[in-house]
Amino acid sequence: MSIEQRARHGGFYVIPAGGLIGLGIGIILGYQFTGFLAGLGLGYLVFTARSGNYTGYQDQSGTPVRRDVSYLVRVVIGLYIIASGFAIIWVPRSEWPDILAIFLVLAGVWFIVHGYYRGRSW
Repeated sequence: MSIEQRARHGGFYVIPAGGLIGLGIGIILGYQFTGFLAGLGLGYLVFTARSGNYTGYQDQSGTPVRRDVSYLVRVVIGLYIIASGFAIIWVPRSEWPDILAIFLVLAGVWFIVHGYYRGRSW
């Protein structure tokens, strides 16, 4: 694998590694699924931080091309995964449908905005 291919790969291995580490800690503490989600979210945040805010491409003047809003959305997704893991312990079961509905509405709005600004039509 060339250096370019490794840079493009971005180190996806930290996501499942974080999930496994979190699962192990969760088993020790007695909260398996919470530990798994917290580790998975942390792995996703580490992956996002490692990939940086640049695409790896340069424009015509040689300036690195920055990512758009998707970088921030990836951070929010990682934080949501971590928060949902801990919410299993702390949030009453009756509140789960409301929290899930809010997340789905926000995800749908993001897809519409992202598609609109990218100029892609359905």
